[in-house]
Amino acid sequence: MANQKKSLDDFFKKADQDPDELKTYVDEMGKGVDPNKTTRLDKIAMFFKHTVDRIKIGSKTDSKKDKPKRKSGQFTRRLKIIFKRLFQKASKRFNFESGVDILDETSVLYRRNRVIKNILIITNIVFLIFTLIGNKNPNYIVIFGFGIIMFATNTTLKRIIKEQPRTLIKQKMAMYIASVYILLASFGVYIKLRVGVEADVLAGFSITQAGYVLIYFALVVIALYQDATLLRILFKWILVLMTVIHVTIMYPLYEYATSIEALYQYLIIDNPSIAIDILLRTLVLIIFNIALYSSVAIGEMMNNKRKEELIKRRDMESDFKAVVGDVFDVIGVFNVHSDSQDKSAAHRVAEIASRLGNVLGLSPSICSEIYDYSKIHVDRVKDLSIIEYEDKDVLNEEDYQVIREKTILGSVIIKRLQLNQKSEDVVRAHFEKTADKSFTEKMKRIQRSQEGQIILLAEIYEILRQSRNYKTALNHKRAIELLELEFKEYFEPYILDRFIKYGSEFENYYQRFKARA
Repeated sequence: MANQKKSLDDFFKKADQDPDELKTYVDEMGKGVDPNKTTRLDKIAMFFKHTVDRIKIGSKTDSKKDKPKRKSGQFTRRLKIIFKRLFQKASKRFNFESGVDILDETSVLYRRNRVIKNILIITNIVFLIFTLIGNKNPNYIVIFGFGIIMFATNTTLKRIIKEQPRTLIKQKMAMYIASVYILLASFGVYIKLRVGVEADVLAGFSITQAGYVLIYFALVVIALYQDATLLRILFKWILVLMTVIHVTIMYPLYEYATSIEALYQYLIIDNPSIAIDILLRTLVLIIFNIALYSSVAIGEMMNNKRKEELIKRRDMESDFKAVVGDVFDVIGVFNVHSDSQDKSAAHRVAEIASRLGNVLGLSPSICSEIYDYSKIHVDRVKDLSIIEYEDKDVLNEEDYQVIREKTILGSVIIKRLQLNQKSEDVVRAHFEKTADKSFTEKMKRIQRSQEGQIILLAEIYEILRQSRNYKTALNHKRAIELLELEFKEYFEPYILDRFIKYGSEFENYYQRFKARA
């Protein structure tokens, strides 16, 4: 075959003068820091990486060694299946993105409201437990009233969230109600524990501290909405309410607030630890809210980026479907109107091409590929239809993969049709005496591979044996003569020589498969 590659001398030829951009680049590289230089911090990082990798490998090997291989009993297997199903069900109930189109803001907020409502059900149970513990004589009227408020809030939330038509305003209203409710409920539980505890001092302190943590838990639940505006609005009220609780419930400073001097004497001079405790609690609350707000703001920003990328992807999918559909339509039209697209002719070309590959000493797998490729434009063109995906606004990964595979198939068919058109153009040009040097060179650049030449030779032989509007059908002997005289420039000598040498065999192939048509 002709050598299309540059020689080594071509690659190492030096220009008379280096470009100015190259000199500038080399100079700047010399001034900079060597990218391959290893610093002490790099060495510490590599040591850390190797240590972590060893721990992971060790834990995996130990776990495999420690666990003997044995078959589980039927009861154990059923128990595992039950636990697996329960886990999947629970994951679905608390999964924020289960079956949600993230571009639909109402749908996203609806899903979040449902998940938060499920969390509130569990949280309410925890709140009730907290109101019961720490009291030798619990006030059941208060507990009952608290239960009524919980029930009413959850019922209202459920109605707002699920009521049709489902609108963004309703979902936002449910979001604010749920957020305010869980926040006030956590405050109420803490106040109840702080005021109503009757156990000893240490136990009371432990229980009230746990109740205090519930307020932070409520903030985390609110943050699950990933709404920075919501957190920003609530933070002001949280800071006010927490300060009121600090100075009235936790430390009743109002008893000493008869004057500023008395309050100063009690808080700063006599009990500085109380002032420090209130200050530290307020600082922790502020820092926690800043961290929470930053996390939510970053999450919100990433979600917006995801939405933008998804919008771009869907626009591209829409264009992609349109372009692919147009290309496939063109392929179909070309197949219908092409003179040489008779199925029997394509199968004869495939048989002759695969046989030629065989006599050239190619492997059976390559000969099989040549056979399939030779007739792919008539056998597989129906597989290009994407009509079932045209009405879909959103493509899932499976749909996208199917269309991608169809597109790859379409590109292969286009290349096969290009080869088919090349053979038709070559034969016509030589019969009409328009095949000049520039035409020959242009045709030689199209699919110059060995397999391409094999199929091209079989195609030209088929065309020569058939009648066209610019020529009559030729017999085998005349076709071979024309291949030697007119078309030898398009093939490597060894390919044409083998075809001519086994010419009688190819004539038998042609007649045999012509009779089957």
